[in-house]
Amino acid sequence: MVQTIILADLLGGFGVNALAFLSQLVSFGIVFLLLWRWGFPAILKTMNQRQAVIQEGIENAERAKRELDEATARAEQVMLEARRHAQETIEQAAKAAEAEANRIREEAYAQADQISKQQIARIQQEAARARAELNRLVVNLSINAASKVISKSVDSSDNRRLVEEFVSTSQTKEQ
Repeated sequence: MVQTIILADLLGGFGVNALAFLSQLVSFGIVFLLLWRWGFPAILKTMNQRQAVIQEGIENAERAKRELDEATARAEQVMLEARRHAQETIEQAAKAAEAEANRIREEAYAQADQISKQQIARIQQEAARARAELNRLVVNLSINAASKVISKSVDSSDNRRLVEEFVSTSQTKEQ
């Protein structure tokens, strides 16, 4: 008790009410014990739950980042494969186009050759017709000239045949 009085005198000397201080100290102790028993565990439980949620969010974010990196790598691989496939398709199309161009070119050469042969045949027919006409004219002129030379008409079919044979044989010898 002497200590309480000394403490009261000491505290009273500073302008502090010792009874009020002690009652406040006891109230603080009771509140501290109540908080220690029920408040702090609830607060710690809430903080631990919040920490677990935050940790789970961090793990989810890291997992999402890994998945995004994997998806990006797969997308790049798919893009490379698509580019390679597109390049192959372009090369195949170029080869097909070149083959088609060659086929068209060969068809054109064949048609040109066929047209050329047809034109040559037509020219040969025209030349044969012209030769036949020329032979006929030569025969007629020969007969006319011979008839004037011998002053006799040589219009018989036998004489005409002989002259035509002569002209034909002379032409074949010249060729």
